[in-house]
Amino acid sequence: MKLFMETETKLDPAKEAQTVYKLCSRDVKETLLLLETQLNTIHTRVQVLLSFCGIVITTTGFSGRLIAGTHLAAQLFIVIGLAMMVICAGYVFDRVGSVRWITRDLDLDRPLDTVQRIIERRNLKTRAYRRGGYFLFLGLIFYSISIAIMLLNPHVLDVPVR
Repeated sequence: MKLFMETETKLDPAKEAQTVYKLCSRDVKETLLLLETQLNTIHTRVQVLLSFCGIVITTTGFSGRLIAGTHLAAQLFIVIGLAMMVICAGYVFDRVGSVRWITRDLDLDRPLDTVQRIIERRNLKTRAYRRGGYFLFLGLIFYSISIAIMLLNPHVLDVPVR
C-alpha cells in the first residue's frame, strides 16, 4: 500500500508525445501551447509551495522563540521542521523553478522529438515537485510536534521578547 501516493498509469514519453501531437491535429504550435500550459501549472504550484515555506519560516521568526522556550524537544522539532522547509524551498526552486524556454528544444524538422523532450522535462519537474511536497509535509509534521509540545506545557514562559 502506498500511503499518500496516487496511482498513475505511466505512459512512455515517446507514446505520450505521439498522442498529444495527434490530439492537437499534428499542429506544432497548438501542441507547444498545450505543453506550455502544463509547465505553467507546475510552476504555479511551486510558487504556492515556496510561498507556504516562506510563511512558515516567517512565522518561526515571530513565534519560534516562544515555542522553543517550552521544552528541549520543542527546540529540536522546530529546528528540524524549519530545516525541512528550507530544504524543500531550495530543492523545488532548483529542480522545478528553473526556467528553460520550450523553444530551445524546438526542432521543426522533428516535431515529435521536440514534444518528447518537453514531456520528459515536464515529468522530471513533476517528480521533483512531488518530492519537494514530501519534504514540506515532513517539515510540517516536525513543526506541528513542536507546537503540540508547547501546548502541552502551558506554563508562563520566562523568555525575553525583543
